[in-house]
Amino acid sequence: TGAIYRFSINYTCKTIKRVLYSSRKAVFAVKQKELSIWLRIVLAVGAAFILFLSLLLVPKLGQRAVEHYPELEYMYLPCLIFFWVTAVLVLVFLALIWKIAVEIGRDNSFCYDNAKRLRMCSNLALADVILYLIAGCVLGAMNMLHFALIVAGVVICSIGAAIAVCCAALSHLTRKAADMQAENDLTV
Repeated sequence: TGAIYRFSINYTCKTIKRVLYSSRKAVFAVKQKELSIWLRIVLAVGAAFILFLSLLLVPKLGQRAVEHYPELEYMYLPCLIFFWVTAVLVLVFLALIWKIAVEIGRDNSFCYDNAKRLRMCSNLALADVILYLIAGCVLGAMNMLHFALIVAGVVICSIGAAIAVCCAALSHLTRKAADMQAENDLTV
């Protein structure tokens, strides 16, 4: 009876351990999927907002500015094209983050593809910052740089630079985690 008792305790402990571990993993997987869904909802709203700005609000504001200041009509189309170019960069950025969110939902957060995507996001944010700096220099050279544009440019460039640095750091950490995961997969 002692052997049966030890077997039954060992079997029960192993079963409890297996159930606890599997339920934790299941809860974690649900949280991963839930996080992925929420990320995609936020990204979809952000993309819709960028499209709203690009296709409706900014052109309308530009037309109103031209109505009030007809001497600036020659700047309407170049400024609109500039905004559209920077909006495309932001939309590509959001599409890359969408792909990362999909990988998070698949419980594949730390993969080489996500590290590459984060590096590309960093480059896109940096490109946006550089474009806004160039635009500020061009407007300054044309003596058309209003104080509100300077403040907006500083805010946009600061946010863009912070996003670029964060994405670069996350890319590095994701690549390191993917390396560690690959090492662990080889040793198992």
